[in-house]
Amino acid sequence: MTTSTSGQPRRTTLLPFLRSELAPRPGRMRAVWRITVGCTLIVVLGMVFQIPLPAYMAYLVFLVSREETAATFTTGLGAAVATTVAVALSFLFYLLDAGEPALRIPLLALSTFIAMFFARTSTLGPIVFLAGFILVLSQTLIDDVPSVEFLTRFLLWLWFVLVLPAFVTVFIDLLWGEDPVALLRARVDALLRETVKTLEGKPHADLTELQNEAVRSIELCAHAGMWDKKVKAKSQTDLGLFEGLATLLSLLKILHAQTPLAVRLPLAETIDACRVAILTNTAPALSHCVVDEDVISSLEPADHVVVAAIVHTSNRILQGAAVRLSEVPAPRPAKRLFAPDAFTNRGYVQFALKTTLAVTLAYITYTLLDWPGIRTAVTTCFFVALGSMAETMHKLSLRLTGAIVGGAVAGLCIVYLLPHMTDIGQLSLLIAVMSALSAWVATSSDRLAYAGMQMAFAFYLGILHDYAPATDLTVLRDRVAGILLGNILMSVIFSTLWPVSAAQLVRSSMARTLDLLAKLVSTPGARTRFADLAVIQELLRARKLASLNIFEESFLSAHATATPAEGMTLAQLDRLASAVFVMQEQSAAEEGDAALVQEREAVASWLAEAASRLKSGRGAPLWLGPGGDARAVRDRTGRDDAMAQLRAEIADVAPAR
Repeated sequence: MTTSTSGQPRRTTLLPFLRSELAPRPGRMRAVWRITVGCTLIVVLGMVFQIPLPAYMAYLVFLVSREETAATFTTGLGAAVATTVAVALSFLFYLLDAGEPALRIPLLALSTFIAMFFARTSTLGPIVFLAGFILVLSQTLIDDVPSVEFLTRFLLWLWFVLVLPAFVTVFIDLLWGEDPVALLRARVDALLRETVKTLEGKPHADLTELQNEAVRSIELCAHAGMWDKKVKAKSQTDLGLFEGLATLLSLLKILHAQTPLAVRLPLAETIDACRVAILTNTAPALSHCVVDEDVISSLEPADHVVVAAIVHTSNRILQGAAVRLSEVPAPRPAKRLFAPDAFTNRGYVQFALKTTLAVTLAYITYTLLDWPGIRTAVTTCFFVALGSMAETMHKLSLRLTGAIVGGAVAGLCIVYLLPHMTDIGQLSLLIAVMSALSAWVATSSDRLAYAGMQMAFAFYLGILHDYAPATDLTVLRDRVAGILLGNILMSVIFSTLWPVSAAQLVRSSMARTLDLLAKLVSTPGARTRFADLAVIQELLRARKLASLNIFEESFLSAHATATPAEGMTLAQLDRLASAVFVMQEQSAAEEGDAALVQEREAVASWLAEAASRLKSGRGAPLWLGPGGDARAVRDRTGRDDAMAQLRAEIADVAPAR
């Protein structure tokens, strides 16, 4: 099956993309000023007290700072724990390999492998990843220090260098950061307002983007629960509300554009009543959504069932808003330490081995060349390693672009500005200006944010490698050369050794979506909680991966990225999922229909077979259920049921007999 997204542009021109990513939005300037103040303060402290590695300290502010205070606090705490563990292990490793260089590469490789494996499989992944990164970097310093005593002192300083920026960033966020509870309320308010506008026939936002925002808000809801026990007590109900909203947005994708206002306005009033109830923490003004039956009966059968499903989903959201007022805290499910397939999926081991090989080759290369200045090759290999070639190349592109821009600005400053600077106040002003520009880019979406972080890092490395005004461009040259070396190693290794293309991951995600839909169809009376949300999350993941496919087209062979010409697009799968949601909302009276039960079984079987064939890259199966060819549903009349709508979507995918 093909995995292209029908109706969506695969390539976005640069200027509209940058205009969209860099446009002002609520909270952006506040985040930029927090990062700017943190970086400037750290640089001042580093210069006044002559703390080692001031460039790394300033950059760590970007790594720790998050959208809201709870996430920043969690990241800062995790960074402190990871640093402490890494420094302690570094002392242990030094006892083994400080006088035995032959052990250094095996220990470095082992540290990288464990860090990368845990990063992909464990809930403690970020902490283990950061600890592994610090441990590997500390091992590469042995060759550059004059004595073991100096190395010990430097390692103790390293702990302070990494913990101080985390502390300062968390402190600034506690004083001036975004309250996660207030941010969640604003996010819910905006989402529901946009949904109301869409229901009224005046959409201002793309429905898929709104779904993305609803799914991302689930993580924000968890952070808000850390900040407010009342929010935590309602977390399960809120999760159900986000699921209902995401499902509603899916249904709106197949709602006919000409649906009359007599249908749309009562639905819009219901969602607006939910919005007011959630924001004011009061009972909803409506008990249920009421749409005139005469108006509904005048609709076409296909539109009738969609509207009925939207009404039912709106009522579920309304009930959830009412339940929030009196909910008793439910026990939270136990969290797994490892992913269910952590020790059975060979992909995790292969990913860790590829990254380990790249890191080891980077270390061996700059050691043999006696060129320690390009140590940034190791850092590049660590931070751009991702699941697919497309994701890795995307991040490599952002890293290289940011490094070139930041390095160029640093070079110009070294030549034209630094010779005229005489005090720390002037340096602070320069750092603040570049930090603000980089932070503006870094507060974009995932499609661009990493470039802003690399702009800042390259600039700091060029300007702050000593306690006096920089006059040498050699350090800047070496850092950019290291990034280029890391890019080359990652590109070659990830494209030749067990290559994983974005198209493969899209197919896997689409197959999981079809499996989930098959379960929904086969068990209409025993709906699993959050099953709809799981479907939507898989669809959004597939869309994100498909949008990155351009970054790997030149690196992977045609065999690695090829897909059959005949199959299912993401747009078709999206509509198919919406049709399943419609069918799930059928009235209880229809559930006793023996013919409908038989059709459900046939559809579930078709979905399961389609998932199986998709995993192996084959086309969609024929429709072999009751009623003949699925395309015959186009000619059926008088069946005012959701199954007809679902079979109509299958007809767009299933090949003719």
